[in-house]
This record gives sequence, structure tokens and C-alpha cells, in this order.
Amino acid sequence: MILFIKTKTLPLPNIENINLKMTVADSIEEYKRLDIENIFNYEEFHKILITSHSTRIEGSTLTYEECIELIQKGNTPGGKNILFSNQTLDHHQALNFIIKEADIGRNISKAFIQEIAAKVMRCTGELFTNINGTIDTSKGEFRKANVAAGSASFMHYSKVVPTVDNLVKELNDNFDSQKDSLSQLEFSFYAHYQLVNIHPFLDGNGRTSRLLMNFIQRKYQLPLGFIFAEDRFQYYDALNSVRKTESFREYYDFMFSQYQKYLKIEIDKQKKIGQEKELPFKFGRNK
Repeated sequence: MILFIKTKTLPLPNIENINLKMTVADSIEEYKRLDIENIFNYEEFHKILITSHSTRIEGSTLTYEECIELIQKGNTPGGKNILFSNQTLDHHQALNFIIKEADIGRNISKAFIQEIAAKVMRCTGELFTNINGTIDTSKGEFRKANVAAGSASFMHYSKVVPTVDNLVKELNDNFDSQKDSLSQLEFSFYAHYQLVNIHPFLDGNGRTSRLLMNFIQRKYQLPLGFIFAEDRFQYYDALNSVRKTESFREYYDFMFSQYQKYLKIEIDKQKKIGQEKELPFKFGRNK
């Protein structure tokens, strides 16, 4: 679990991971050169892949293939908690929402972040009541209670709204100054980290923060990245490292490596398809 760390300014670029960053920059150019996003049905299957990994990070047991069946055909996988199917459908709808909003040029706002959270929790949200009132997580309402997990705790609930306001202002003030793909990617990773550390909601913080990251990437016309579910424990460690070391280096190293992992898979896949198309076709049995 993650602890909040106060940061007033954007972190400086990390010289230590410059080689990784340059590899990512080259991969982005190769990805665009291969025109991968215009491959038939690529975007739709990629959105399902993002949804599959993001929900599995949060505990869903649905496989990628089951997510495809659910989203495209409405087939709920048998023998699995209906909660996971609802989480999957909600996340996919929320992902479509942030893509549409990015494409029409919407700016980041407190209300927009709450809209994302509401869509993430649309079918799985609950009412929580304490002495401060009742919160409906399906409506993207900010928490009115303190939250903790084990020895980790998050900021006092009274600080959530002003801190989100400050983050929104910081992101909007710095958005246009990110001129190259690496700066833009790092900016999206930064936004993800800060929102998940504010932990403004009682549930859905991770999914909402990753969707904010995707929204920023879409506005910059970058490929939409994700965290591989099988690497979730390294992901938690990377997030925790910022608080422990007071540095973003390990976190950015991890995030860039995840992005490169995704790009390499897609590039290699497309190159293999291209090579197979170039092979001469032969009738009969090969000898």
C-alpha cells in the first residue's frame, strides 16, 4: 500500500534511466511507423487488454479471453464472482469515456476525476455512512473518512479536496510545456502517482488513477500504456519507493519499463505478421 508524499513541483528528469527512456522513445517511433493503431480492430482489443490488466491488479480473476467474451458478447464467465464481471464492464465503459473526452480536448478538473471514479464504480459502488455523513462511491464522491491499510495510512480526509484542487491546477499549468514524448509520458506517470497517493475515494483509486494516466497519454496522442497484472507486486514496490527514498527514480524506471514491455510485444507481433506475409506460398507438402 502507498503512503502520501507531498510534492510541490514536478520532479526533475532522472539521468539514471536515460538509456531506458531512449529505448522507449525509439519504440514509440517504431510503433507509429508500423501504424499499429490502424490495424483492424486493434484499438478495441487493446482497450479490453487494458481493462483486463487493470481489474486483475485489483483482484479480478477474469482472463483476457473471458473479458473479450464478456465485453463483446455479454457472456458472463461461469463459476466466477459476478463482482469481477461488473468491475470489468465498468472499467471498459470508463476507458471509452476518457478516450472520448481526450479526443474532444477536455481539460482535467476535479469534476472530471470524479466522473471517472463514478464510472469505475458504477455497478459495484456502495453507501458508506459515518459521523461525517454518507458517501456513495458509485457517484464519485470524495471520502469523508480516514483510510489505512496495515501500517500504511493516507492523508486526512479534510485535506482531500484542496489537495485534488492543487493537483488539477498543477497538471493544467504544466500540460502544454511537455514538448516531447518522454516528457509527456513521465507527466502521465506523475499524475497517476499523485492521484493514487491522495487516495481521494473509498474505493477505485488505483483504476481511476491509471485511467487519468491513459487520458493524459491520449491527449498527447501516445499509445495507451498499462501495468501488467503479473507485475503488480513490483508496481506496489515502485509506488512505495517514492515515499521511502523521497525520489521518483525507481517509480519512473518501473513505469517506463512497463511501457517498453508493452510496446515491444506489439512491435514484435506486427513484425512477425509482416514477415509471414512475405513468405512465398507453396501448394502441397513442404519438402
